[in-house]
Order: sequence, then C-alpha cells, then structure tokens
Amino acid sequence: MGRSMSEITPAIFERIPTSINIFDSRLNRHFELSARDNNLYQSEYETTADGKDVFRETRKLEWIIGSGANGSGSIVKQDDYLFEAPLSFYAKANRWALSPGYEFGDYGFNRPILPACISCHSGQARPILGGDGRFQEPPFAELAIGCENCHGPGLSHVAAANMGDPTGSITNPSKLSPWLADNICMSCHQAGDARVLQTGRSYRDFRPGAELDDSLSIFLVPFSRESAPKDDLLEHYLSMRLSKCYVKSGGRLGCIGCHDPHVQPSQQEAPAYFRQKCMACHTEKSCALPLTARQHKTPPDDCAGCHMPKRDVKIISHSVLTNHRIVAQAEEPFPDVAFHMTTHQLPDLVHLSANPTRQNAPPLLTLLQAYGQIMLAHPEYRIRYWSVAEQLKPLQPDDVHVLEALADEALQKKTPSEAALATQYLAAAVQHGATNSADFEKLSELLQAANRKGDAAHALRQGMELAPYDAELYRHCSTIYFALNKVQEACEVAEKGRQRFPQDDAIRALAKRCDAPFGAGH
Repeated sequence: MGRSMSEITPAIFERIPTSINIFDSRLNRHFELSARDNNLYQSEYETTADGKDVFRETRKLEWIIGSGANGSGSIVKQDDYLFEAPLSFYAKANRWALSPGYEFGDYGFNRPILPACISCHSGQARPILGGDGRFQEPPFAELAIGCENCHGPGLSHVAAANMGDPTGSITNPSKLSPWLADNICMSCHQAGDARVLQTGRSYRDFRPGAELDDSLSIFLVPFSRESAPKDDLLEHYLSMRLSKCYVKSGGRLGCIGCHDPHVQPSQQEAPAYFRQKCMACHTEKSCALPLTARQHKTPPDDCAGCHMPKRDVKIISHSVLTNHRIVAQAEEPFPDVAFHMTTHQLPDLVHLSANPTRQNAPPLLTLLQAYGQIMLAHPEYRIRYWSVAEQLKPLQPDDVHVLEALADEALQKKTPSEAALATQYLAAAVQHGATNSADFEKLSELLQAANRKGDAAHALRQGMELAPYDAELYRHCSTIYFALNKVQEACEVAEKGRQRFPQDDAIRALAKRCDAPFGAGH
C-alpha cells in the first residue's frame, strides 16, 4: 500500500523498460514509451500507408499508479484534469501493453481518473465530485496510501495529544470488532455490483473505526448456483465471508487475522508466513494430505498455495489474484449461505456493507442509485429503478438522480408525449446541477428530434463547460452547427475537439471540413 502511487524518479527506470514501441492492429495505432531528462513520456500516433503521421500526441507521465505486484499504470495531467495513459506495465509478463479498459474503447489520453478509483489507489486524493477527472490543486495531499487511511486523521491525534490524550484519537484496527476492522479493508478491497456514496458524502469522509455504510454502501446482485462469481477482482471480503473458516468462526475471523498491513512477506517467505497464520486455528491433523506428501511439494507445506489458489483476473491482462474463499479443492462449489444473503427488507439485492446485526433497509435515494448502476449489466432491475424514482418523485422532486431516473422511464415508453416529458426532466436535471455528460447528450438528442437544433447545440455547449474532455459532446455539437449552417461555430468546436482528441477520426473529419475553402462549400 505504501507503494500504491509514486512520482517519476530515476529509480523507476532501473526496474522497468523505458523504451518500447507497440502497434495495435485493432486501433491501427502506434504507442511509444521513451525517457529523457529523467522524465517518462508516452506517445500515440497513426500513420498513413506511406508512413506520414495522421496525428501524433505525446504526454509527459506525472505519476506511476500501482505497487507493481501485478503491474503499474501511469497518469498524465492536463489543466486541472488527470487522465490514465494508454500503456501500463505488467509485472508478470515484464512488458508494457494497453492499459486496462483500452481494449474496449479508443480513449487516447482522455480517459478520466475518477474519484471512486483514485480514492483507493492513493493516500489523500483531492478529486472534485462530478468533475469527470477534475482535481483540486495540488491533486494529492498525500500520494501513496499512508497511516491515516487505516488509523484516522493525524490532525485529530495532534489535537488530542495537546489536550493530554496521546492515544485516544488513534484508531487501532486490532482493537476494533472484526466487523469494524473489516470495514476499513472493505472500503477498497470489495467492489460489488454497485458502490453508492451516501447523500452529501465524499470518498474521503469514511473514518476508520466507523461503519463504512455510513458513507459508502456496497451492493451485490444475488447469485444462484448457476451464476456464482468466478472472478476474484476486488471481491476479497465477500470471498472470505463465504469461507468455511469465516462461517465456523462465527464472524470472528477478519482480514487482519491473516494480513498485517505493516508486513509484506517476500515471495519466498510467504508460504511459511501464512502457514503460521493458519496454524493459529488449525493443527497438522486438520489437513487431509499426509505430512510427507505436503513436505515434498514445492514450496513445502504451503497452506495458502493449496487452499487459496491464485486465479487469472479476467478483465486485467497478465494479472492474478488470490481466492480468499479458502477452499478444500480449487473448484469447490459455493456453500449454501452464499445463496441466502438477502434480507426481508431488501429481497433483491445483497447489502454487503450493512451491519449484519441490523436489518435496516437502505435510504431510497441510495437504493435508486444502486439500481441505476446495476441495471446497466442486469436490465431486469430497470423497472425497480423506475419504481423507486416514482416513490421519490413527491419527496425529492429536484434531486438530479430522481430526475434522471424519471427521464429514463419516460424514454422507454417511446411516445412523443413521453419524449417531451423526458426532455423536461433532463432540462430540470441540468438546471439543478447535473454533471453527467450523458444527460447533456440525451437532452440534445431529444431537442434535435423536436426540431430544436439551436437548443440542442446549447445543451451540448453546457455539457462541454462541465465535461471539457468528453469527445462525444464535440462531435454532436459541431455536426449540429454544420446542419444549421453556422460554419464558424461548427469549426470553432471541431478545432477545439481536434486539439483535445487528436485520435478521434470523426472529429478530425469535421475539422477537415473547415480546412477546405469556405468550410467545404458552406
């Protein structure tokens, strides 16, 4: 954790290759990494058949993200915005390749670093919620994960010490209940199907020793025996909770029972280190494999190697993570308890971050956002999303999340009157502070369909002010201006788009129309 983020220093050059050239045939792009003057640079470019540049963009890397256990990514900065760089270094393969997610999209240097991600990869990030990659200056109060992430604010400790209480303000996870201690780990090591901030909270508001659910709620879609998860990416708490060890301990087993955040055993030390943890509860007779057979394995007596096998991460190339379900056999089926984690108060979702001793239903607004996230992969939840929005409509009619859900419901009815109603809802969402660029795109689309092209362009310009690095806004806006024969405005938007998204074919084509005399005949 102490190496979760770092600045670019000469020491980095000693452990990773710093000069590479990669060609991606799917994108028809070249990617380069180079070092000069103790700085690292990434370039992306496309060439014609005769070798001439179609575009070329080079950015200085500002930070390395990741400890290097599986790999390291990198971050670039543009104005007040932070973005992921297209290439990442993968430790297992000992080579650079496209960053996670780039196999699904053509992002260039414009994939924003979002608060939900960076809050777990850094010590004290300072993102602006709803800023689509925008950060305060400086972006980080502390780069790598540090003491305060697990022990609470240092300023509180100093204030308490000055008042004669040198220890009372420090949270010691080992003195918390297993549940509260696990909440600290769960905040970053448990993804779920939806993660929802409570109203008015940010990712920095969680305090070690408090319940995570007071600031951030984590939900899962209940799974059946036919749909049990097979991916270990950030599902460590869930896996542990479904282990026989956890169940038989009555919930007393916790993350720090096996992991000491202050100690990182080497690859050679790990088998004996974790075996000692196992033997705190188990005995030699606990294992069905004879001692002599275990000692002839490589490495010998490796409890975790047999019962917590590493598996490939499906969505991140060249990466593996440990299965924390502590199984007797690698393909051991899930226990019955895995299929009965819902409650009477919430029968269609597993509220994983909720205190297991209480059965309180989540706030409706939290539930609405959870359904909104989940329905993207599970469309059957869309009707529930609308139902909660209808319940909230008379209670919080100006809430942006409610207005977005009501607009979604109206759009699905596919009638002119409902389209007009959806337009009203989205316009109200924009008026009340919407920052999601998709709201501006959909509002513009509806206004265009209503033959209100000028208003459609205005909505996109509003979106560009709030999300200046969303290429879709520029493409649509320039196209509308050309349709309105407003060539100057069209070219202004297209040229700004070409500067910000040089890799975007459609934007380059729009800007090229402006390179011709009189805007290609206009």
